[in-house]
Amino acid sequence: MVTAAQGASIAQRLDRLPLTWTLWRLALVTQAGWGLVVATDAIAARIYPFVWGPNHAFGTAQFSALLVVSTGVGIVAGEYLFALLADLFGRKHMLLVAAATCGLGTLPAAFTSSFALLTVSLGLGAMGIGGVLATNIVYMAEVAPNEVRGRMTQTSQAFAVFLLAVLASLPAIFLMPGHYQVYVALMAAGPLLVLVPLVAFVLPESPRWLDAHGQRQKADEVVSRLERESEVRAGNLRPPLVADVAPHARATVRDLLGREYRGRTLLLLVCWLLGYSGLIYGTIGFQTLYLASVGFPAQPIFIAGLIASVLGGAAGLLFAGRLNERSERRFLILAGAVLASVGLCLVLGTVAAWHSVLILTAAGVLASAGIYLWLFNMYTYTAVAYPTRIRSVGTGWTDGFGHVGSIVSPLIVGALFTATASAGYIGFFAYVIVPGALLPGLLLARFGIDQRAAPLETVTGV
Repeated sequence: MVTAAQGASIAQRLDRLPLTWTLWRLALVTQAGWGLVVATDAIAARIYPFVWGPNHAFGTAQFSALLVVSTGVGIVAGEYLFALLADLFGRKHMLLVAAATCGLGTLPAAFTSSFALLTVSLGLGAMGIGGVLATNIVYMAEVAPNEVRGRMTQTSQAFAVFLLAVLASLPAIFLMPGHYQVYVALMAAGPLLVLVPLVAFVLPESPRWLDAHGQRQKADEVVSRLERESEVRAGNLRPPLVADVAPHARATVRDLLGREYRGRTLLLLVCWLLGYSGLIYGTIGFQTLYLASVGFPAQPIFIAGLIASVLGGAAGLLFAGRLNERSERRFLILAGAVLASVGLCLVLGTVAAWHSVLILTAAGVLASAGIYLWLFNMYTYTAVAYPTRIRSVGTGWTDGFGHVGSIVSPLIVGALFTATASAGYIGFFAYVIVPGALLPGLLLARFGIDQRAAPLETVTGV
């Protein structure tokens, strides 16, 4: 039976755990949550070009407004609300509530083409998405040992991208547009029927959260169970590295903009805002509409998207996971921005010069690899940047404010999309690539903090 080393903290005991199925199980369930809820994100952008638009259910201006709510306002509200609740009531409980909100909110979209009802339905579903986004990466950061954080997070995130590709694109190949109602129902079923039971029966509460909230006995029970399981799989555990951590005043939400955390908070706010408005939601909101506008049918678009996500996104993160903590995370974020920009330039060139599904797929592989490398390293970087007592709030508030970018994205990108249609939609691509990808990557590479292989307590100054 494993006993805790005398004087070791909960965090120090967690950081000595080997990377076995004991931890992989937690990582895979957590990242399955990301894939299952993000499959419902921007679902309107997949349906409108082939169903609601051709059927004249509502126009492009209302479509942009629907994106403002379903990929912007709803997610922002969910991130702020659930981030606060997760710091108050625990990571696991809020993951459960957020997953249920996502599924129940999305489901009615299968049964209506009313713009008003879709706005309410997808807006509520988006709140659930925001809740999961604000909580799941925080949970991951808190259970991942510092020496294998990069390998554990990015390898499991590759699984999340693969799951998303299969969920979002594979059914669409067969169901869109003729059976889109079944497609929407399948997307809503994932959070409700799969994620909720997984979180309920597999994930323990974050021991770091329990310890930070005075529940040391429960934290000890969780860590002791993880230690026993790890020892069964990997043999005797190495002694924890017991070291004194300089005491700091108890952190509060106000401290996000206090002297100690102001710089990193403002930097993250700017980078998330730019990245979400351009690289993430500018791309997912309008690329499918762009490809449909220039003559690509639904089936080739979704086939290309499936291949690009699996070969680009999932394979790229698997490669990044092998780097583990040997590279600074902020430089991986810049690398993702550059790679995505190259891929998006090739997407533009594909239509202008070749109009080939094969070349479109190859361009999509590069773009997908870069986008996911940027996005998931931003998630981890943000969660590791704050102390345990405000980690969920810090992540939710910066990522949540960044989702203001998804609110303004349909307005800015939509206007540029329409205004430069006759010029090959160059305004859309210029915004997504320059301020949307390259600028935040350069800012974080220049002004970000070092995190490589560092214990959470030393990075964040708990």
